[in-house]
Amino acid sequence: RGRSVRRARVIIEDTAHEFGLGAFAIGSMLLTHPIRLKHYDDLWIDCAGDEWSPDGVGVFSRSPDFSFRDGEVWFGTSVVGFAFDDYGAASGFPPQ
Repeated sequence: RGRSVRRARVIIEDTAHEFGLGAFAIGSMLLTHPIRLKHYDDLWIDCAGDEWSPDGVGVFSRSPDFSFRDGEVWFGTSVVGFAFDDYGAASGFPPQ
């Protein structure tokens, strides 16, 4: 929470066997657990495992995210270098 996606990726890489989750994995979790994003005050989710190039020129300056606005779950992108208190990067670990 409160870290940029760029910083979260560095922390994730430094942790053994941890990896950032992408939009497909997080979207699937939100479909099966709809109570995860039901209120404006819920922690919004950065997809640290994915990246996006807005101009299609290979500069991956944004990452997908999920938020809750106007009574609905929103899917969008945010700049990887900006930190927001209401977002947190999602990560996972492989089974042992």
